[in-house]
Amino acid sequence: MNATRLLKHSNQQPLRIAVTRPNGQEQSLMAELKAAGADPFHIPLLAIDLLEETPIDRTTLLNLDLYSKVICVSPITANIFLDRLDQYWPQPPVQVLWVTPGAGTAAILDDYGLPVVYPEQGDNSEAMLTLPALIDVAGEKILLCKGEGGRHLLKSTLEERGAQVSELFLYKRVCPPILNAERELLQSEFFDVILISSLDALNNLVQLAGTEPSLFNTPLLVSSPRLRHEARALGFKIIVQAKGAGGQWQQAALESIASQR
Repeated sequence: MNATRLLKHSNQQPLRIAVTRPNGQEQSLMAELKAAGADPFHIPLLAIDLLEETPIDRTTLLNLDLYSKVICVSPITANIFLDRLDQYWPQPPVQVLWVTPGAGTAAILDDYGLPVVYPEQGDNSEAMLTLPALIDVAGEKILLCKGEGGRHLLKSTLEERGAQVSELFLYKRVCPPILNAERELLQSEFFDVILISSLDALNNLVQLAGTEPSLFNTPLLVSSPRLRHEARALGFKIIVQAKGAGGQWQQAALESIASQR
C-alpha cells in the first residue's frame, strides 16, 4: 500500500486504530499500518495457551500420511503444527495437500516446503470452502488443525460433502488482562476503528471494556459475516466487514473508512 493512505479525509490526521491480535501476532500488521500513515495501538484482546499433546494427538500425527489434505486455519496454527510435525516426520508425506485461509498462513507452510493452496479472494472459512480442493472431497480423510472452540463451518460443510474430518486442537484462547489506561482508551471513543478478527476477541472486548455507550459507538472492522452479525447483536452501531483477517483485506477496508472521516 502507498504511504499516507490511512489518513482521515477531513483533517488529514492519522487514523487511530486498535489492533487486538494476541502478543506476537501483531508486528507485521502494525508495521504495515504505520507505513500507510495510520497511528496503530496494540491492545491484545486474546492470549494463546498451548495445549499439551495427548496420546490421540500423537497417533493422529503419526498417521498423517492417511490424510489427503491438512487444513491450518491461522498462522499460529501453522507454526505450532510444524513444531510438532518435526518430531514425527523428518520428511513430510508427499501426497498431502495443505490448505490455508490466506497468503500469510500459506507462506509459513510454503517456506517449510509444503504444497499449499489458499483462496485468492478473502481469507475466511467461507472463502476456503470455494476452493476446488475442498469441493469434491467425498471419501477423503481431512485433518483440520485449529484452536479449541471456534467455528464449526469447515468441519460441518466438508462432512456434508462426504469427507471424513478429524480435528487436531493445538491451543486454547484465553482472555488476557489489560491495563486501566487501555480500558479507558477503548471506552472513550479515542480510536477511529477497532480491528476484530475472532469471536473470542469480540466477546473479550465487551468483557474487558464494559458496556460504556461510547464503546459501542466506535467503529468495528470485522473479518467475516458471522462477526458482523455477532457485533450487531451485542449493540455495536458501526460495523465494517473486510474480506478477511489478512493484512491486504484489512488495509483495503481501512482505506474506505479513512476516506469517509
